[in-house]
Amino acid sequence: MSPYLQTLSYFFRLPWKVQWRTFLVQLPRYVPLSILHITSRKGPHPFVIALPSRKNNIIPLYVFVPPAPVDLGEDGHKLVENGEWKAPVVLDFHGGGFIMGSPLEQAPYGAMMSRELGAIVISVSYRIGPFHQFPAAIHDAEDVLSAILDTDGVSKAGKILRTEIQRYYSMVQNDDKEGKKKKHQASRTEGIDTITLDPTRLAISGFSAGGNIALNMALSVPPCAQMLPTSPTFPPNSSKRSMKPADTLSPVLPPAREPTKLDDPQEPWLSILPPPQAQPRLLPLLLFYPSLDARLLPHERPMKPLPNALKGDDHEPQKQKMPGLFSIMGPTYLPKKLRAHPRASPGLVDPDNIQKNAAIFLVLPENDTLAVQSDVWVDQMNTSGWSGPARFGDGRENDWNGSEGGPSFTGNRANGGLELWHAPECPHGWTQFPETWLGKHTKKERLLVFERTLSFVKEKWKMKVPVERLGNNIQELTPLEIPGRFRGLR
Repeated sequence: MSPYLQTLSYFFRLPWKVQWRTFLVQLPRYVPLSILHITSRKGPHPFVIALPSRKNNIIPLYVFVPPAPVDLGEDGHKLVENGEWKAPVVLDFHGGGFIMGSPLEQAPYGAMMSRELGAIVISVSYRIGPFHQFPAAIHDAEDVLSAILDTDGVSKAGKILRTEIQRYYSMVQNDDKEGKKKKHQASRTEGIDTITLDPTRLAISGFSAGGNIALNMALSVPPCAQMLPTSPTFPPNSSKRSMKPADTLSPVLPPAREPTKLDDPQEPWLSILPPPQAQPRLLPLLLFYPSLDARLLPHERPMKPLPNALKGDDHEPQKQKMPGLFSIMGPTYLPKKLRAHPRASPGLVDPDNIQKNAAIFLVLPENDTLAVQSDVWVDQMNTSGWSGPARFGDGRENDWNGSEGGPSFTGNRANGGLELWHAPECPHGWTQFPETWLGKHTKKERLLVFERTLSFVKEKWKMKVPVERLGNNIQELTPLEIPGRFRGLR
């Protein structure tokens, strides 16, 4: 049976309550790019690259190319040399609970990061439910990150990514030159013929479900059978490649689903980021209201005002909520039996397994069902040495204002630290809402948090985490190739 017929057959086996909701949540992915002339007028506007991935998949990437280089204030670092512009990179993941969403909703944010940082912003249209199941989104994120890190274009994906960005840049540059020539003005990219990705200055950002993915990119998960309440296992001495999907994985798995490393909880799942010894520069990890613990569906999560929700003597029962869209659709991507896996719930991972050069900026709106699990994670991180300034925004004593007076990075700590931004009276997703939806307070809060986001990235790109060198043969970045089986991970 062809993949197309398999998809149709699978879809019509889904319950009706999932089918009609699927039509609704998939609509944003088919909105034309021209809408950005209304929703993101400042630009730059993205173009789309179809990036080849594992198992002959294609990942749509929305790529924002900056209009000109931006001086980030790094002493001795040349952005442009011999006509080559080495642009920083921001890898971004949209939200949507793994069942909806699109990079189009990220356009104002992506355009801002591109303009203000002079960075190439890559927003990933990763696979979502119900047509794809966990860990499809993590696979897509890894493949895009691998292509970014493939500095020599060894892999097909790495080569296509760089070729398409250069082709687009050349087209825009020619149009810009023609326009400036008619007005007798100099082009802002005069003398720059080539644009290349500089993954030594990389930031990874994610919103909601995208924050889950962003944190996943900086995790190395050890064997974790004990973390799964019920774990599908491979029979002893079996051939993993010949295994068929276990019926226990999900009641709605499509025929195309094949075993991955995830299905064997005895297998580690390592981050593909270079180790700090090879890349000690801090990696800004921008987590906006991330989903850190998937064990509870949205209607099951505690939703009480902070900080009362964390008090041990608070015994007031919570009002029962009815399952909503994400509680109904979510299991089509992530079956219940796998919710506790640390790749599905990265907030359960030991902080020691997070990339040491990751500098984490966590944005936590307080009117959010994810707020309590995020605060629990912050406590876990702080007790493990991932501490940093915390801004609450309510005027309490010693409340950091988000820009000045907070503890600074000393340069001799063992990790990149965690900076926390509490956003009082702000709901989940407010940073991506249309401006007309925002009140005076939430609009001001968004301006402040994005201002801090930009300064945070600039600060961290100037710093390095101290590491022990393992020898003289470590390169700054090792080109990464994506083999056909991705080291056994499918």
